[in-house]
Amino acid sequence: MITYMRKQLFKIKIEFALLGLISVLFFVFTWLSRGDYSFGTDLVAGCILSVTNAFLGYVFIERAYRLNGNMFMMFSLAAMTARFFLMIAAVAVFLLTVTTNTLEFVGAFMASYTIFLIVEVLHINKKTDMLKPRRVRA
Repeated sequence: MITYMRKQLFKIKIEFALLGLISVLFFVFTWLSRGDYSFGTDLVAGCILSVTNAFLGYVFIERAYRLNGNMFMMFSLAAMTARFFLMIAAVAVFLLTVTTNTLEFVGAFMASYTIFLIVEVLHINKKTDMLKPRRVRA
């Protein structure tokens, strides 16, 4: 029971740490946008958008892990697809309203999105490997 509680607290700490990271990035973006910088705000905005996507992906994967194996994969892939289209819409809104340096924004977003997508796929792979012993016992 105590081990289970420690694992749950650890998961909550990770989620709050990621949420804190997103908050810090929003603060940095606000700070950079108030100054007279021609470089940096679009870069930070692209990274913030990608980190937000990665945070949502992590939360969805952790929540879907409680489901059985087939539902876990179906939910994970559906959430990944929905977040992909949501990110396309968010990038379009940013490009039309906020950004001044389009190449900087899109480059930062795509680079960090690719890195986080690789990490997310590896995390899903790790979770499916953890589901295999659960299926054998059942």
